[in-house]
Amino acid sequence: MAEAYRPLEGIKVVELSTMVAASSCGRMLADWGCEIVKIETDKGDMFRNFPKTFFVPCTDDENPLFDNLNAGKRGIVLDLKTPEGMEAIHRMLAGADVFLTNTRPNALKRLGLDYDSLKERYPKLIHASLNGFGEKGPKANNPGFDTVAFWASSGFNVDMSLEGPNSYPVYGSAGPGDIITAMGLCYAIAAALFKRTQTGQGDRVYSSLYGTALWCFHIMTVSTEERYGNKFPKRRDNSAPTASAFRTQDGEWVTTTLLKIEEQWPKLCHVLGVDQWAHDPRFCTSEAQRDPEVRKYLMEEFAKIYATKTAAEWCRLLTEADIVNDRMAHFSDMEKSEQAWANDFIHEVTCPNGSKSVLVRPSMRSERMGLPEWKRGPMLGEHTREVLAELGFSQEEIEEMLAKRIARQHD
Repeated sequence: MAEAYRPLEGIKVVELSTMVAASSCGRMLADWGCEIVKIETDKGDMFRNFPKTFFVPCTDDENPLFDNLNAGKRGIVLDLKTPEGMEAIHRMLAGADVFLTNTRPNALKRLGLDYDSLKERYPKLIHASLNGFGEKGPKANNPGFDTVAFWASSGFNVDMSLEGPNSYPVYGSAGPGDIITAMGLCYAIAAALFKRTQTGQGDRVYSSLYGTALWCFHIMTVSTEERYGNKFPKRRDNSAPTASAFRTQDGEWVTTTLLKIEEQWPKLCHVLGVDQWAHDPRFCTSEAQRDPEVRKYLMEEFAKIYATKTAAEWCRLLTEADIVNDRMAHFSDMEKSEQAWANDFIHEVTCPNGSKSVLVRPSMRSERMGLPEWKRGPMLGEHTREVLAELGFSQEEIEEMLAKRIARQHD
């Protein structure tokens, strides 16, 4: 059994966030031991109600998507447009190690919570921020969700779409760009905290959805520069047959990836039952397979071959030949995935109303820490009294803030 060990235990984080990116960063930090207090307005984080878009409940008693992004945190409601609200957040920052936010630069400056306003007052504080398009340039203060700033602005949605009658760009996926960006910010926060142990000084760390997207898609963006001339999207007739998907007998799709053509081509030919191609000079080298006519021919022939067996049969044969492969899964396969359950990537949780959901854990692991304990996300203002009392506010002051709606306590 893993010992009671959490690498970031004792680190206090003040989180002023909405939606996915910064919230998921806080969730991952909480898993590794940070004490997170999430600050919300009286209306609450917009993501509390957003799951309705995906047909997922979002009530106090059952809000699995919100809980998954905010697990392990405490929650407080403050009106930061009031002197009392600002006094409360500054008391929090005075004892904090990290200030995590996705508030836009101009709004943060108006509140006096930007790095330049805080660095002298709290010299040990790590100021960590996320935004849509970066800290500088004409879009620095533009709003940005990952559907736009990550997927659309990077080129993915258009350049990965096939043009044709009535075609349209790939529909943006909500969340992946946020979480990838958040993972990068987690690493920057951890690095800044480590350096602080040597220097005693805080830092400002930040990332953006757009900048992360360019980094994630750099193979595509660099290769399409005018000097190189790579083209997207890839069509079936000019795709690499060793790295494409093919429909199987049962209507599913199987895909492979061969990087060492000269070494692995004979193995693939054997699995597909075309040993006569294994050493055929028309096909057996990576150079030969770059020929557009060769690609077109092989794509057509492979399509016929893959249609003769089920996805499970092909995956078994390809795996036995040590060829990278898998059936192309559906999102709905997750809760039945033997691989996901075996690695604790997913787990079942019980909502306050007794309903059960299968949720996903962040996949980073520590052998000594083991699996982080699950604790649902906070209800809106659930810990307001508790946190304000810890900050030194008297009971009378807390009651006055609640009465004036400067703060809110969940019933």
